[in-house]
Amino acid sequence: MRLTILTLTLLLAAVSAFAQYHPKPVFIKATGCEGKLASALFSSFKGSMQAGIARYEIVPDLSDYGKNDVVLVIQMACGERNNAVSIASIYGLAKCFGPKNCHQSINGSTLNLLMCDPNGEKQCGFELLKELDYVLSRMDPRSMQLE
Repeated sequence: MRLTILTLTLLLAAVSAFAQYHPKPVFIKATGCEGKLASALFSSFKGSMQAGIARYEIVPDLSDYGKNDVVLVIQMACGERNNAVSIASIYGLAKCFGPKNCHQSINGSTLNLLMCDPNGEKQCGFELLKELDYVLSRMDPRSMQLE
């Protein structure tokens, strides 16, 4: 009996550790982020997402490589003017039910605007990552309609 309890405890700990460190799929749709400053900031954001313990995995489309898991969606719009860059971002969830049948729900309360000076791309990329962590900690997937 003790061996069974010990085995179950170890199994649950292993599953919990896997779930904790399994990166969440993220699809980013960026508009206007091709300028010099905006592209540097955008690259810094993506680099911050993959640094250290990779909590997030950037996926190329909503299907998450055909896995059809729930995917976090980030829609971003960038703008540059007078050596400053701004990024508006809004977050949501998506799920595909087949190769061409994907549903997406954007949470309007997650709209965020970040203004950065030309020397702050790395810090701004990190700030975007902190915003992503904050949004995920507050987002209730059950409240978003994906079906």
